Amino acid sequence: MSLAQLIFKKGNFIGNIELDVVITESASATVKLTENPVENGADINDHIIVEPMTFSMTGMVSNISTSTVNSIISAPASFSQATTKSREAWENLLELQIMRKPFTLYQGLKAYENVVILSLSESQDKDTANGLFFTATMKQVIFVGPKKATELQFDDSNISDKMIPIVSRGLTQLRGAL
Repeated sequence: MSLAQLIFKKGNFIGNIELDVVITESASATVKLTENPVENGADINDHIIVEPMTFSMTGMVSNISTSTVNSIISAPASFSQATTKSREAWENLLELQIMRKPFTLYQGLKAYENVVILSLSESQDKDTANGLFFTATMKQVIFVGPKKATELQFDDSNISDKMIPIVSRGLTQLRGAL
């Protein structure tokens, strides 16, 4: 349990990596309009394409945990022992990005499925040397086509027949007609 969870009961996570504090978080939803010029000088917009959601999060992982706080209360001399909680969190964030496996991002308003980390940055100075202060930029992955089709159960033959590409059915019908 992190020190922040003594005060704030909501857990803060990126994937399964626990953060002490989320300083800022943002989500952005955009769409793209197709533009086709016509002779009269105007653009015709005939499609609206939903872009994947993008996210930004600035967070902090402290080297001080609740077990460290308990040891400080019981024995103040143990405070000088260095911990690597922030280093482990940074390594875990880098590993989550490198794995390229989508995860669920829980933000204050909503949980978002299929999110990947696009970029990570961390910085330290004299005031923040005892923890990890980082910014993560993330994007939601939109799966279409065969990925969704493979998740369906094909117990019903009518459903599996519909999954056959139209071109294959057309060729089969042509061969049968010849």
